[in-house]
Amino acid sequence: MMAKIKVVTDGSADIPAELAQELDIEVVPLLVHVNEKLYRIGVDISDDLLYELVSGGPHRLKVAAPTATQFEQVYRHLISDVDYIFSIHLGARLGNVHANAALARSRLPASTTRLELVDSKSASLGTGSVVIAAAQAARAGASPDEVSRLIHATIRHTHVVFFVDTMEYLEHSGRLTIASSVLGSMQRIKPLMILDEGEIVPYERTRTRAKAIEGLFTFVEDFPRVQEVTVLYVSTPEDVEKLLEKIDPIFPRERVRHARFGPAVAAHLGPGAMGVVVFEGFEEA
Repeated sequence: MMAKIKVVTDGSADIPAELAQELDIEVVPLLVHVNEKLYRIGVDISDDLLYELVSGGPHRLKVAAPTATQFEQVYRHLISDVDYIFSIHLGARLGNVHANAALARSRLPASTTRLELVDSKSASLGTGSVVIAAAQAARAGASPDEVSRLIHATIRHTHVVFFVDTMEYLEHSGRLTIASSVLGSMQRIKPLMILDEGEIVPYERTRTRAKAIEGLFTFVEDFPRVQEVTVLYVSTPEDVEKLLEKIDPIFPRERVRHARFGPAVAAHLGPGAMGVVVFEGFEEA
């Protein structure tokens, strides 16, 4: 008999609500503090309001990981119903989501349900594309072992690069582990940054926004093969168009997904941020 598999993720994966519903993905919402009140993003407070607050400066909101109790409630609800849970989350070095999910798992009663907790080493649709691939495979009848192998292979072949308009949002979020001496020299430029093994590291020094957009294109161009490209932005859809024009000769623009960074990720990057997610695909055996 086919194993019943459920895929769980968190709100930082930026999966559109309709797609999560269609693929039966359980999304545990992130939390946000606004004026001393705590809200669940996408549940108790609208994305539009959050984007508005993001543009007001890095001190306007504080995003928090779902609590261990939130995860525990989700897991307890599922373990009586499914055989296998894949819980795929924001890179462990990028926040407390993974740690809180691990704490929740440790509190669960003994059960025949297997729960595999996965560090995506990524964020936004870098994580989201792994989650979507896993949910599609589960729905197509893949076994738990096959889904597990697919998840880890997809993580290895998915790459995220981005730039921000100002470093202050990342600094304020505490998500930058770059030495302060390097940080000082990055203030006046638009550095490209890459997620490397789940850590934000400088990738290329670009001085202007136009050069940074060019850098995103070069990042895509440098891969010998590309299966999927996603362009992400916070507040500048017009710049997506510029990037699509550049990419079109090497990867047809109608095949490029483009989406807005979700408000939780946008709160860490600030207005004007842009990025690309590249999935290389798997080498033919």
